Amino acid sequence: MSSKVVVSAKHVTKRFGSQVVFEDVTLDVHKKEVVAIIGPSGAGKSTFIRCVNRLHPFDEGTLEVLGHTLTGGGHSPSREILQDIRTRVGMVFQTFNLFPHLSVLNNIILAPMEVKKIHRQQAARQAMELLALVGLEHKAEMFPRRLSGGEQQRVAICRALAMDPEIMLFDEPTSMLDPELVGEVLAAIRRLAQQGMTMLLVTHEMQFAKEVADTVIIMADHGIVEKGPAAKVLDAPATERARVFLRRILKPTEVAAEAAAPARGRF
Repeated sequence: MSSKVVVSAKHVTKRFGSQVVFEDVTLDVHKKEVVAIIGPSGAGKSTFIRCVNRLHPFDEGTLEVLGHTLTGGGHSPSREILQDIRTRVGMVFQTFNLFPHLSVLNNIILAPMEVKKIHRQQAARQAMELLALVGLEHKAEMFPRRLSGGEQQRVAICRALAMDPEIMLFDEPTSMLDPELVGEVLAAIRRLAQQGMTMLLVTHEMQFAKEVADTVIIMADHGIVEKGPAAKVLDAPATERARVFLRRILKPTEVAAEAAAPARGRF
């Protein structure tokens, strides 16, 4: 992680009509930092990261993203600014959104060719390198319907990376997967973290957040209730709201582990 701030949110508020999604969110993200955003459903986690690349406008505050300042209250950035942000900020959603009529390779090379005007041969070479990174180079000519959910999500990651982004946003990338497929997607994200990719990751995978993230943010009750180093926030949260959330999340796991463990003194 470097000292350079690449995303800076200051007092950002988002509403849907009269409903406050979150308010007064203030946060700095540094280059090469991995920020995990956790919290209960409906806390505004996904909405916040969608504000970063302006998929959602917001109502108050400012968001500085890679040198561009986005403001709330109905102020729309120019088309050129939006294109620059969305070219430099990649995003992976809960659903894979692959084009079913295109092969894996063509799914990945489409945007670099159309947006960045990269020659097909160069785009294909880069795509194969990305597929090798996630262990899918042998699936390049297959169509999405022949892939598992975990494989499709890894292809979606490659598609985002093909634009050579400076920041990656992940919106609960494993939430639509069967439990046995989660690990392969998390492994791909872990490799990106090891390579120094700046990431904002909305996730319910607590152990993964603890292992990979530099910073953990807990969003609840319309805002950030706690933020800090991953181990500190997850092991020793300072606020009661954070403790309540983590007890509710971690307790089922602990109960399951106890149930699976052999009973003492039974034999």
